[in-house]
Amino acid sequence: MEFRLEHTFDAPIDAVEAAMVDPAFLEGTRLPDVGPPTVLGREEEGDTVTLRVNYHYTGSLDSLARRVLRADDVAWVQETALDRRRHRTTFTVTPKVHAERFECRGVMQLTQTGDVTERVIDGELKIKVPLFGRRAEGLILPGLRSRMTREAELLDEWLKGHRAG
Repeated sequence: MEFRLEHTFDAPIDAVEAAMVDPAFLEGTRLPDVGPPTVLGREEEGDTVTLRVNYHYTGSLDSLARRVLRADDVAWVQETALDRRRHRTTFTVTPKVHAERFECRGVMQLTQTGDVTERVIDGELKIKVPLFGRRAEGLILPGLRSRMTREAELLDEWLKGHRAG
């Protein structure tokens, strides 16, 4: 199931990129039904910054999700690779249990107009379980969208509180 989100930040593109890969910002985010994230690694090589962040779901799972996941403990690692030259970030989400059943990946593209930066996220979520996959995607996607939107709000607040000058 494909998805698209658009977020606007009242900050220059370099500040948005710096915040997106700042471990202090990431570990300070509090998202709905998700415990505090843990930065597992951050590497810089040339124009590319790669991050690995661990997340743990703290909300309740409905019966279909429990059947599909076959687990009550849901955790995942999100890996992002920011290309500062192209202002493009690729991301993958890999669950810690039954990774073969789940695929989530996408691209975040940043563009700047004046002092405003727009972030467009194009992604895809696939649950690879016969009969239930599409229905499970439909149940998971609203929460995923909600958490990505909340992350954008927190990023905007962070940027306003960390302006240079």
